[in-house]
Amino acid sequence: MARKRAVILGLDGATFDIIDPMIAQGRLPNLQRLVEQGVSGPLRSTLHPNSFPGWSSCTTGTSEGMHGVYSPFIKVPGAYEFRAMSGLDIQTKTIWEILSERGRSVGVVNVPTTYPTVPVNGFLVTGMLTPTLESQFTHPPELKAELLQNVPDYIIEPKRNNNKDEKAAEFRVCLDARQRALDFLLPKYDWDFLMVVFSILDRTQHDFWADMDTTHHKHNPDSKHKTFIYEMYEKADKAVGRLLKHIPEGIPILVCSDHGFCASRYEVRLNEWLKEQGWLTYQDSFSWKAKQTFAALKSKIENRITVAPPAGWDNALDKKALRGRAIFEEIDWSKTKVFFGQDRGVWINLEGREANGIVKQQDYQPLLNEVQARLKTLRSSFDNELVFEQVLTREEAFQGSYSNLLPDLVLVTRDPRYVPLEGRSDNAVFVAGSTTSGAHAPYGVFIACGDGIQQGVKINNAHLRDITPTALYAMDEALTEDMDG
Repeated sequence: MARKRAVILGLDGATFDIIDPMIAQGRLPNLQRLVEQGVSGPLRSTLHPNSFPGWSSCTTGTSEGMHGVYSPFIKVPGAYEFRAMSGLDIQTKTIWEILSERGRSVGVVNVPTTYPTVPVNGFLVTGMLTPTLESQFTHPPELKAELLQNVPDYIIEPKRNNNKDEKAAEFRVCLDARQRALDFLLPKYDWDFLMVVFSILDRTQHDFWADMDTTHHKHNPDSKHKTFIYEMYEKADKAVGRLLKHIPEGIPILVCSDHGFCASRYEVRLNEWLKEQGWLTYQDSFSWKAKQTFAALKSKIENRITVAPPAGWDNALDKKALRGRAIFEEIDWSKTKVFFGQDRGVWINLEGREANGIVKQQDYQPLLNEVQARLKTLRSSFDNELVFEQVLTREEAFQGSYSNLLPDLVLVTRDPRYVPLEGRSDNAVFVAGSTTSGAHAPYGVFIACGDGIQQGVKINNAHLRDITPTALYAMDEALTEDMDG
């Protein structure tokens, strides 16, 4: 009997809001063919729709409480700081680890949660979070030199660059190099399971949404990049078609995105709100203004780096974590009962758990209940509507062995255009979006086709954590007991 194989194809940040109109215009022929030949529908992301908990759920078949990742940032136990996550923070096994243990051959390319590398029965090329091309980013280790010899301009993750012309050019090269890497890798290795993520749509929409969206407050009518998002969707579609040429007919293909996308219009500065409620105190209201410029903050961050970063270091999450430490140093912990962290969660400054906790255990639940109740009634100054669709306690939000690693309260916004942030503002809780112009939305895309899959069917209840169980089922492989997808 022929061996059962499966493919997961990730399109990071892809949204049907853009795909459907472009299919209707005949501009995405490869995705159109997959939709017509299979099933498709919206794909619910994790509670915090973000690449890192999203791909963690996708590749393990488990929810946040089972794999332990709620955000790109992990709270350091007993400290008022957060660090960038890595693949080591995923507390359960990924599909490629499961299949490798069972003797099945695997290929994994550019999945964001894969650094540092783990041994697999096949090949693995890490994705986002890899510090530089100098890092060991392949398994087997010798594959790195072969890959760079064949694709010398390979880019793991584009640099953070404020020059949009240069940024757009690098995004194009990044996607093209990824395709050439696949053209090299796929004929070289035999595989039963393959997972590839094209991550460039996420970066494109974060950085160029306002160029496309004429209603965005950052829109520049003179922009040269108004159609760049559409261009990159067309290039991603061609990349899908190029990849499909390597995949034998009939093998089940699961196309998914870790979240959708929308405009980033408003920021909710939660620590400013907590200050207004009397639950958070800053050390000196004037000190923040003195450090307000990026140059001063950048210098402060760089002075904290005790070990020189590797050449070409451009890990954006590490840099954000360092900036966050500067923000949290502004807080007077001896007078603060509640704070909002970089992990997008609300934390009680609990005695015995936090370094300078002041909330006693007997006061924890009453305080948590009061904070939850007030957040549920918080209304935006922009439209006077409720900000949050859900305000959940840890126990309400998560189930699983690693729920205790996650925040005390979890917030789900009514409108994904509202982005909660931990940073300070000039005594304002609600401010116009000031960072990237595109934001993550809770529903991504799901398309599946191949042997045993219905044709032309729409579905409405798929979740990211369903992807790995579906791939295992297609391969006649048993699910693991911890999977809740």
